Amino acid sequence: MRDTLPVLWTLASGNTAFDISEAERMLADRRHNIFKLKIGKRDLIDDVAHVGAIKRALGADVSIRVDVNQRWTETVAKRGIAMLADVGADVVEQPVPYRNRAAMARLRSDAAIPLMADEAVHGPGDAFDLATRAAADIFSIKIAQCGGLSAARATASIAHSAGIELYGGTMLEAGVGTAASAQLFATLPALDYGTELFGSLLVREDILATPLVYRDFLLEVPQGPGLGIALDPDKIAYFRRDRTSARSSSTIG
Repeated sequence: MRDTLPVLWTLASGNTAFDISEAERMLADRRHNIFKLKIGKRDLIDDVAHVGAIKRALGADVSIRVDVNQRWTETVAKRGIAMLADVGADVVEQPVPYRNRAAMARLRSDAAIPLMADEAVHGPGDAFDLATRAAADIFSIKIAQCGGLSAARATASIAHSAGIELYGGTMLEAGVGTAASAQLFATLPALDYGTELFGSLLVREDILATPLVYRDFLLEVPQGPGLGIALDPDKIAYFRRDRTSARSSSTIG
């Protein structure tokens, strides 16, 4: 049982200088030291140059991963994975369309760095098929995408039995969903690639009575019964869709 979970941050602007500056702020604030870059829209050479420049700027102690979001063909992916390994990327997430599991298996068989399945993992059935095909080194586990807490737990169990490593993914849930994910991920026997549980950091007004705690590059797993959280009744009343009174910023302080 873990009390804390590593949390990465996604750098998605595509502007190399801006992404480096953003990452440096995160490092200085001790909020994140693992970063994922969204790539695949530009020419392969440009994407690899972008990744390499950020890795060089941030240094050897910072993990840089990439998410291609299914944008590559198998041919491009074979080149791209090798090039990304050369510039210091640690992981390539879902390089080809999720239905093309045969391509994932072929790519994984000679990839220089681990391949992560994300959109391809929609629950235990997918997990079993991907494991049987040896189509991924890592599964991204998302409670919403897998069909809930129990299905996500079963998906993780299949991965663990098959020797596939785990990553705690997110659908960018706010505080409640993030807490639920954290409770599950805290119980997994292995979580070698950390988590992506930064969704609550994107919400300006959450409905939690006490915000989730992020410090020293980690998320503190909420303690207490249930999900370990309490809801703020004033905020729930403020955000009700069927409320009849006018909204006022003073309502929630």
